[in-house]
Amino acid sequence: MKKIFVAIAMICSMVSTSSFASEVRAAQSAIKNQMKDPDSTKFKSVREITNSQGGRFVCGEVNSKNSYGGYVGFKTFAYQEGRTVIDGSFSTPDDYEFLALSGCAGPDIEKVALANKQAKIGCQISWEQITDVVLFNKSAEASADNAIAKIKLKNPNLDPSVAVNMKSQFITSVNAMKADSSFVESVKNNTNATRTIFMKECINNTSKAISGM
Repeated sequence: MKKIFVAIAMICSMVSTSSFASEVRAAQSAIKNQMKDPDSTKFKSVREITNSQGGRFVCGEVNSKNSYGGYVGFKTFAYQEGRTVIDGSFSTPDDYEFLALSGCAGPDIEKVALANKQAKIGCQISWEQITDVVLFNKSAEASADNAIAKIKLKNPNLDPSVAVNMKSQFITSVNAMKADSSFVESVKNNTNATRTIFMKECINNTSKAISGM
């Protein structure tokens, strides 16, 4: 499995995601509208940042009174193009990811979140490569070609020489997987359960390898 995770890390490395004053006003207005007591809302450390992926966000901290009339304490927020997420007030499954990837919560959290996002993409491509071979009887070379095609959809500017090197590593990793008879049988006989275990282990190992954390 180690060879598979090395190849996945390579996949992940190839997968690429108005005025400040007006953006701040928009952010503050949107945040106030979410508060129990909008008129009590206080802001600090409000700033615009460009994160490691080139995304621009309004960041800062917000505090407001709750239903009992007491201040809840300052919490980090991130705002971009009409979307606001406040730390601890997550209403959708990807709200934490939005906050973490924004860079507003700090570079280390952004780095880990980005690595995790890249790992999810890479591990999914790798799993599809495995099922191509095990379930649909495709050759290691054909499955590698499919994987490269999916990567090119994410990164149209993939260097041809890099693609050749990746294909070679993919073929090596798939052949190593095929030699693991117990894993192959598990994919065949318990596909969904095996995918769940594989994705969890893959994302964990790959994200750590990418982030170095």
